[in-house]
Amino acid sequence: MAQHRGDFPESYCVIDADDREYLVGVVGTGPGFDTILEIVAGEEFHEFLPPMHLAGVVGLAPDDPRRSGALLAGVPVYAGYAELFAAFPDINLVVELGSGFPPRELAAAMPPGASLLDRTGSLFLCALSNAVSVGAHCRMRLDHQKVLLEAIVDEVQEDIALLSAAGTVVDLNRNILRRLGKAKDELVGQPCRVLQAGPDDPPLCDPDDVACPFRIALATGKKAERLHTAVSADGRLRYYRTYTYPIADPTGRIGHVVVFRRDITDRTVGEISARQAERIETMGRLSSYLAHELRNPMFAAAGFARRLAGMEALPEAARERAGIVVEELTRMEAMLKQFLEFARPVGQVTGEADANRAVVSAVEAVRPEAESRGVGIAVALVPGVAAVGFDPALLKQCLVNLLRNAVDAMPGGGLVTVTSGRDADRVRVRVADSGRGITSENLENMFSPFYKAEHCEYGLGLAMVKKVVDDFGGAVEAVGQPGGSCAITLHLPPALAGSPVPGETVFPAPAPSGGPQ
Repeated sequence: MAQHRGDFPESYCVIDADDREYLVGVVGTGPGFDTILEIVAGEEFHEFLPPMHLAGVVGLAPDDPRRSGALLAGVPVYAGYAELFAAFPDINLVVELGSGFPPRELAAAMPPGASLLDRTGSLFLCALSNAVSVGAHCRMRLDHQKVLLEAIVDEVQEDIALLSAAGTVVDLNRNILRRLGKAKDELVGQPCRVLQAGPDDPPLCDPDDVACPFRIALATGKKAERLHTAVSADGRLRYYRTYTYPIADPTGRIGHVVVFRRDITDRTVGEISARQAERIETMGRLSSYLAHELRNPMFAAAGFARRLAGMEALPEAARERAGIVVEELTRMEAMLKQFLEFARPVGQVTGEADANRAVVSAVEAVRPEAESRGVGIAVALVPGVAAVGFDPALLKQCLVNLLRNAVDAMPGGGLVTVTSGRDADRVRVRVADSGRGITSENLENMFSPFYKAEHCEYGLGLAMVKKVVDDFGGAVEAVGQPGGSCAITLHLPPALAGSPVPGETVFPAPAPSGGPQ
């Protein structure tokens, strides 16, 4: 149905065809003949011109190969225009292309109401043909580039979003859609906060946050970035880096911002582990040096202090002070012993340990201290886990350190749970507490020697656990637990993968004691 002129703006070019179909006759085969055939009979121009149908052609040589072409299939060819007009008295458009007939003669012979388009007018149709061809070529290239760009953006395993200056979603890639489990139509046009999966997912954009890279890119017109840390729903610490790039229009005004968010957890954890290993190595060398330099003088001083404390000839007050010196020197000797144990290389130590037996032995060693502080210990061991490639004494010491750390995390009492099991090709031993809570900063630094933060302090115990387990080819993992507690898991390499421990004793799970149940 034809639209009325009033339906269009004044600047819009309206073809007032009134649903009219043009029956076209071509007289002559001069320059532009092929183009006119494509315009009239081809499909390419239907969206630009009113409906046209080719009635016939005048003057095409009998041996012209174009007679068998697709554009002239079923189209009659005449020797003169009189035959054409006689066969099609309702022709309403005649195109003259160098036929040799005088234009006045041709116009006088045309059917009533027909219009004549001479060679000059045909030039405009040829120009239209060239423009359409160029446009089609550009459209094809644009479509190709669009498909290529979408494929690249969608295959990138990072979050990519295009946001307006107002903070609404203009476009986004497939990675975000998969993460959110939504369709693009549900998100486009919405505030950028809809791209946040939950409270444990750092936002791609927060217009209310002055440090948000989105706001910084808008304000400065320059790239901005930010590192985020978050504890995921499964309690693991994750690291994200967000990059924002402003996009200016021809006037220089920032109209859009592209946001990239990359999960850099694996890389960052590797870097942190490398730094921790370097610190531990430095600490080990320093500990060894100090222990050896201080041990002999301290032993000598402790010996003299003990002799003084036992001398009856000294006044009681002097012997008491000597006893205090002995106690303090004994405490320093224990600390030096810990330094030496930390500095001792374990790479050459070999052995085979029963993980369950080591757990029971460590629990027995720590239980009296735990019970005195109102902390219960519950043990749940899976029978039949493989023996681990570990020195038994060192494994017990690692577990003792973990248990004491868990007890220290609950000054008001609580419950420590120790479990064992098998994950793929590793034996798993996990120590979990019901402690006072753990922050992302604690999770990141808890294996660093002498790390101290608000409400918590770590000496060499956890750092030693990580050093020893790493040296034996295992891994240590710390995760936050629901309610603010923490679980540390040792992933230990089995001595004989898949083989049960010969003569293994099954240890029943001791009942929890002390502290809340």
